[in-house]
Formats: sequence, structure tokens, C-alpha cells
Amino acid sequence: MKNYFISALIPLFLLSFNACEKEPELVDEELYKSILMELAILNQMDQELLGERDKSEMRQEIFANYGVEQENFGRSHEIYQSNIDAQMERVNEIQDRLKAERDSIQAAERRHNDEIKLGPDEIREHIRNRPRNLDTDSDRDSL
Repeated sequence: MKNYFISALIPLFLLSFNACEKEPELVDEELYKSILMELAILNQMDQELLGERDKSEMRQEIFANYGVEQENFGRSHEIYQSNIDAQMERVNEIQDRLKAERDSIQAAERRHNDEIKLGPDEIREHIRNRPRNLDTDSDRDSL
């Protein structure tokens, strides 16, 4: 009976020992969303914008920038995706962030364009005051 009890405890002990192994650390949710947003942008980028670099190199830079290993992010991604409703909320939040960023960039671009616009009087004044002799490089550069 004692041997039966010991032989039953050994598998139970081994099972509990394996259960006590440290779970892989989950990437913080806010950090996860930031990385996921950058990866989504990268996936949509045209190769021409990347030049000589490829997307896998850029992915590595994203992970290095945030101090997260790609494998750890992948495990966290699987865990976060396992709850579909919560993941949809995350994706919606990321979309909102991207829209806000786009709107901010467009507003800055409009402000910049408004600042450099010249009115008709300013254009006439610029034309009247330009140098007449364009033989030298410095004269051409001043335009």
C-alpha cells in the first residue's frame, strides 16, 4: 500500500513541478499595442519607401527599439488574440490612434502650406525685387 501511495505521488509531484515552471512573460498591453501599431504601419509600407532595407530588418529595429524579443511578442500576441473581443477593442484603439496621427500630420501640412503661400501682391513684389542678372550661381540660388 505504501509503494502504491509513493508511486501515485511521483507523477503528481512531476506534474505539479512542470506546472510551476515560469510562464513566458506577457508583453505589457500598452507596449503590445504600440508595437502592433508600428508593425501594421510597416506591413503597409511600399518597398520604395524603405529603400535598400527590407521589412524583416525594420521589424527587428522595432523590437529592439522597444526592448522586446520577437518571440516574446509572438507569444504575447497569441495570448492577446485568444480573447477575440478584447483584441477587437485593441485593434479599434490602434485604428483610432492611427487616425489621430494622420489628422495631426495633415493639419501640420495644411499649416505649413498656409505659411508658405504668397498672395498676389507678395508674388508681384517678389518678381519686382528679384535680381535682373542671373549669370551667377548665387543670384539663381537667391530665388
